[in-house]
Amino acid sequence: MGYRPKRKIYTLDFTGTDYEGLEVSVRGMTVGEELELDGVEMDGDLLVKTLVKRLVSWNVEDDAGQPVPATYEGVCTQDVPMVLAILNAVRTASSGVSDPLPQSSPSGEPSEVASIPMAPLSESLAS
Repeated sequence: MGYRPKRKIYTLDFTGTDYEGLEVSVRGMTVGEELELDGVEMDGDLLVKTLVKRLVSWNVEDDAGQPVPATYEGVCTQDVPMVLAILNAVRTASSGVSDPLPQSSPSGEPSEVASIPMAPLSESLAS
């Protein structure tokens, strides 16, 4: 009897971005998919196909308020920046890399080493 790893479903969070309100659920990327995307220079077809394979659900609607299907054709009707934002969020979620600290993060206290007075050696010690 072998081990079957559970495939995690990620709910992507777009709070504080241009896509606030967007809800996307995706399966994590495999190592092979990550390797395939590394170094890819805007191969749009590959990017869309990779996203569609991972896409479980989303709440995207068209201009008439109708749901956009989570399919290749549906993804192709969307703006490139949004699709790239979703794909980047998938990669970040799959790799487990956390977001950087906010810019308002405190820098901490000055090091005590910086406050130790430094004076040149006396002539008798320098020789």
